[in-house]
Amino acid sequence: MYRNKNIVQKVCSRIAPLWPLKNYVAVNPYLGFTESSFHETAKILASRSDIRMTMPLSFYLSKINDGIIKKEHLEEALVENGQFKSSEDFLEEVNQVLENPDKPIRFKTIVDLVDSTGEINQIMIDSISSFAAAYFDENQAIWKGPRLGLLTTYLDEAQIDKTPKYAGLSEFKTITSNLKGSPEKIIDFITHSLGITPQESEAYYHTLLLKTLGWASYISGIDWNNKLYNSPTNVLEEFLAILLIWEYAAQESFKNESFIQNWEKHKSLFNSSDFHLQNNVLDKEIILQDAFDRSHQNELIEKFNSNSNKESTDNQRYIQSIFCIDVRSEVIRRNIESVNPNIETIGFAGFFGFPIKYKETNLDVDNNQCPVLIPAGPQVTLTFDTTKEKKRIEKSKIYHNQFKQTWKNYKSGAVSAFSFVSPLGIFYLPKLIKKSFKQKENRKEKINTPILDLSHIELSELVKMSENALTAMGIKNNLAEIVLIIGHGSSSTNNPHASGLDCGACGGHSGKNNALTAAQALNDPQVRSELNQRGISIPSETLFVSGLHNTTSDEIEIYTPQNISSRHEELINEAKESFVKATQNTRIERTANFLELRKETSNELEKRAYDWSQVRPEWGLAGCSSFIIGNRATSKAIDFQGRAFLHNYDWQSDPENKILEAILTAPMVVTSWINLQYYASVVDNEKLGAGNKTIHNVTGGIGVIEGSGGDLKTGLSLQSIHNGESFQHLPNRLNVFIEAPLQQIDLILNNHPSIKNLFNNKWIYLFKLDERGNVSHRYISNNNWDELKLTKYEKHEKTTVEFLK
Repeated sequence: MYRNKNIVQKVCSRIAPLWPLKNYVAVNPYLGFTESSFHETAKILASRSDIRMTMPLSFYLSKINDGIIKKEHLEEALVENGQFKSSEDFLEEVNQVLENPDKPIRFKTIVDLVDSTGEINQIMIDSISSFAAAYFDENQAIWKGPRLGLLTTYLDEAQIDKTPKYAGLSEFKTITSNLKGSPEKIIDFITHSLGITPQESEAYYHTLLLKTLGWASYISGIDWNNKLYNSPTNVLEEFLAILLIWEYAAQESFKNESFIQNWEKHKSLFNSSDFHLQNNVLDKEIILQDAFDRSHQNELIEKFNSNSNKESTDNQRYIQSIFCIDVRSEVIRRNIESVNPNIETIGFAGFFGFPIKYKETNLDVDNNQCPVLIPAGPQVTLTFDTTKEKKRIEKSKIYHNQFKQTWKNYKSGAVSAFSFVSPLGIFYLPKLIKKSFKQKENRKEKINTPILDLSHIELSELVKMSENALTAMGIKNNLAEIVLIIGHGSSSTNNPHASGLDCGACGGHSGKNNALTAAQALNDPQVRSELNQRGISIPSETLFVSGLHNTTSDEIEIYTPQNISSRHEELINEAKESFVKATQNTRIERTANFLELRKETSNELEKRAYDWSQVRPEWGLAGCSSFIIGNRATSKAIDFQGRAFLHNYDWQSDPENKILEAILTAPMVVTSWINLQYYASVVDNEKLGAGNKTIHNVTGGIGVIEGSGGDLKTGLSLQSIHNGESFQHLPNRLNVFIEAPLQQIDLILNNHPSIKNLFNNKWIYLFKLDERGNVSHRYISNNNWDELKLTKYEKHEKTTVEFLK
């Protein structure tokens, strides 16, 4: 057997998964490369697809001119990269590279070689994208074709598709009609026919998949999800076979002596060592990126070490408020603490330890309300006061869905399609205007307290989730009279990527239902009785209350239970009053991040949620650059400007190291995914981002394409990271600060090589906080730490001009 199955599996594993729009979550686009270094991966992606992993040299030079990258940052980066030279000599080399840049090697496929104008490539991408959109369609199309397996369906449709012939691939139809057998056999046959050796196949296959990275990523997400739920598939392998068919057809259609010689010359590059491919510009950019990261790290270190307001949070509070670790919670938490010191805020993963499936009624589809790293647990539904009320809601849903489908059929019908906008489009105007002013209506609405049906969850499972949550939150022995569990979600209109602004820990959904589930479970007498037998005694006066933080408007809704004591009602009202003040302060702070709102009132933020023309309803997690794991006292007085994930942790209450292990293997991985997706969308928005939001078109109900064709877009739109004048998100890799002994951190790293690789290979950075809340150590590699001196981070007086000289 010629084919090396392990190579195909390795290549497919290098394509990061992508989730559809309905539950869009941030993903590290470099996920399959964490075993390689950041620098090595940058060279691989540059040679195989011209994907950038750094900013242009001009970006870093401007940071030097602005005094952001200082001499010491650059010299530290040079030493870290094994270059023992002065910063002045390095900058002189940079100037020489700018004047005479080298021409890096770029791998070419067969389609690249026969396509002098780029037309064949574009036709191939458009054709495959159109097929994939139809095949994977999620109820956007009216007519659906058969799904006989991705490759089988494609081979059938190839018999009637004339697109390849128009691209000049005259043998395409004949080739596809003769291809038989499994995807493995077809990949083996074509690979052998193209003369690709086992040594060349890994780089070659990967280069092919990067041509349609968007659809490859979406299909990788299908395989990821199926494997997570114990139904493994190899759909991406079938997709690779489709790409190989185009290569084979190109060879057979353009085969001559000149082509054969050219192909032999180019395919040998796939056997070269990617790590030694010359790319002098990229080498310089990597060092400057390291220096830029050092600059930001030193700012963070100075914030910790100069924080003189470290105070204990061990004192009993009357009110505790648990928020998601999301960076948007940092701002509202800081303002709540400022408004009312009697409210203790706590950071925890936004699904609150309750990985549920939620659906409102039996007519709805399940939403997996948990991180995509773990499988969802039992189902939770909404309860109704009466059977009559339930039937009324279900009947209303049926009518709504029928009308929606009928209206959709009419708009897309052959008779009405061209004439729809002219006579009927004007009738959408009142609806759009109404949506723009919807926030005024919402203020008058009474907030109902939803009650969920938890009957599908076994008592033992509910108790286990409750025990794990209270233990990981660090509050099982220190519970207040009122414990608020605040999920978060976002509000926006006419926004395909709306779910990407919701809670990533809740699988791209609002955290409302997780908060409701947690509060109901922890208030349940049976659960409390079982917890008491396990050594967790919840005081009788403790009441758990759920709520929702709208990250667009920064309003916090509290779902007050019925029939509560006057004392509890008094404390809840106190929390509500504090939240209103904190919301106003947070809005004022956030308004400064929007160019068009800097001269407006903070209430303008609320209107963005219902503005159908708004391309920036909020900034999401833009700016995220640090993850703090420790006591809140360590960071309480520090203004992280909405750029830090905050997770409560007390190492002294974690003798077996299980809580820290859970944080590093789940929430930290999620935060690294988020950070690296934002990073990638900044450094290469064309290939790893989503381009211009104003020309997005939803395709297949799955994702977006830019304009009328092309590949599926994977990352964030330009409007999500740029304010029109400058970047709202700067390309800084995540900095993880842990308040725990070194030996505990090292033990976890040694037990989890995949986590250790993130730090060893400089995908993210790691620091240790000491018992005083100062940054005491920087992780280097392989359990080696650099002890830091406080005086090392005093501000330098050297000017930028002196440095550049």
